[in-house]
This record gives sequence, C-alpha cells and structure tokens, in this order.
Amino acid sequence: MAYRLRLKEILQEKGISQGKLSRGADVALNTVRNMINEPNYTPNVNTLRKIADYLGVTMDELYIDDGT
Repeated sequence: MAYRLRLKEILQEKGISQGKLSRGADVALNTVRNMINEPNYTPNVNTLRKIADYLGVTMDELYIDDGT
C-alpha cells in the first residue's frame, strides 16, 4: 500500500490558502508548497501535527491510500 498527502484537497474543501495555512500553523510556506506539489515529500511528524491541529483533522486524515 502507498499513501499520499491529501493536503491540497483538504485546503480546497476548507477554503484555506497555502499562505493562510503557513501562517496559522507556523509552518514555512515552502514546506506547505512541497507537501502539495512533491509526491514523495515526507514532512516530519511535528510539521504534520501542526498542520493537522490547525485544520482540525487527525494526522491520519492528511493521508489517503492512493491504491498502488
């Protein structure tokens, strides 16, 4: 099984921009962009926790099984 971040989809669902997420979660904008645009980018657990907390989701909800 392979998982991928579904951050882009969550941001669209919640109407939150990359910049707003970066500021609100105190994560570098470049890191947010990498998480959205680089399929193999692996953020650290602290970054995932900050983003999940800001978005009101669990860290598990940040990922989806991509079926591969």
